[in-house]
Amino acid sequence: MKRRIFFTGLLLLVASAFANAAEKSEAKPSTPAATTTNAPSVQVIAYYFHGTVRCETCQKIERQAREVIEQRFKSELTAKRLMFKPLNYDLPENAHFLQGYKLPCPSLVLVRRQAGKDEKWKLLGETWQLVEDTTKFNRYVEDEVDKSLRDMK
Repeated sequence: MKRRIFFTGLLLLVASAFANAAEKSEAKPSTPAATTTNAPSVQVIAYYFHGTVRCETCQKIERQAREVIEQRFKSELTAKRLMFKPLNYDLPENAHFLQGYKLPCPSLVLVRRQAGKDEKWKLLGETWQLVEDTTKFNRYVEDEVDKSLRDMK
């Protein structure tokens, strides 16, 4: 019982941190992310940021987000207008992302890049609340990726 109360409190704390960070997501990150070769001049990158130690829920969020993106956005992935990239922010070369994107914990972030520079980004702060409802989670991720891609046109 105490364990369940602890994890419920932890989940609420994480959800609160996500909500707070999502409100501040309009500013550009302090350090731009690396570009890929042969990428179009404008693209959306769906980053799943995580630490070295990963809980079951963190892995589930990454898996579900990847599945939605790979199933729904095949042509955008093929054209490299969209990419899915999991990154470990505990690695020294990725540590700058924690501050750049104001990550409260493992997070899904959509980044619109133009000419190799971050133009706009959005922390998808509801993933932790929706992860246990696959239909709502999938719809949320799909809608947000779709909006980011539409902004490119």
